[in-house]
Amino acid sequence: MAQKLSEIMNNSDLCIIGIGDEWNWVKRGIRSDSRYNQILEYCSKEGNHWLLPVVEYEYAYYNINNKIADAYRALRKLVGDKKHFVISDTFLQDALLYGFDYERAVFPCGNYMFLQTNDESDGLLSADKTEEFMEVVNAIHKLITESDGRLENTAAFAKPFRDGKEWHLNQKRNEYRGIKYNEAAYRDGWDKYMKYLTGTINTNLLLLELGVGLDYPTVIRWPFEKVTFVNEKAHLLRVHEKLYHHTPEIAARTDSIQMNSVDYILQECNPNE
Repeated sequence: MAQKLSEIMNNSDLCIIGIGDEWNWVKRGIRSDSRYNQILEYCSKEGNHWLLPVVEYEYAYYNINNKIADAYRALRKLVGDKKHFVISDTFLQDALLYGFDYERAVFPCGNYMFLQTNDESDGLLSADKTEEFMEVVNAIHKLITESDGRLENTAAFAKPFRDGKEWHLNQKRNEYRGIKYNEAAYRDGWDKYMKYLTGTINTNLLLLELGVGLDYPTVIRWPFEKVTFVNEKAHLLRVHEKLYHHTPEIAARTDSIQMNSVDYILQECNPNE
């Protein structure tokens, strides 16, 4: 690709930014921290799968990734006043922490903010304000910080119950495949996204796809390809370390870059590069 990202951005009228798994610093951070080895093994056993999302919550709650923060800030600066929308298939809402607007972002696959039951009519609870849930989080944090992750053979974690019902993080994931995903948290944002998408027809639209894998291809990856195919003025820029390929039908309007998308943004937004 000869053009710099800044040039492509400047030449576009509108922009949609898709954020994927390469920006999930929590999943990678846990697996590279040896203190989490034993509890991750515990989570892998039959009957314990429910705990993995809570372990990830604990890591996200007590940690930060400066590289991801810098990349989001750089990306936001690059976008500038350009009309844009962010869609992410991760549970992390980091974009909102580092400059992007809640009114221009949607997270269809879930979040770390809310808890839900298997019944949508129960509504949602704030995760960090639900005592029964935070008790499990704090038990995990104590294990990591005070025992260096050493798990006793008799160790057990109680599922969060309130009002006689089991509560889970509001996320669409394999560990919750027996639970009906409550879409309430993202419906309003999705409606805004659909309205924005409608307004991109026949415009110079940049579809900036960053690190999107195949866990949820119907959320970003396939729709971006479809929009590029339909809108002859659209330009798809797909960046991924491994899954950077695109379909031949949109080759003329697509740039595929084999590179970690976080590194790519930091490189493209570094004035010294």
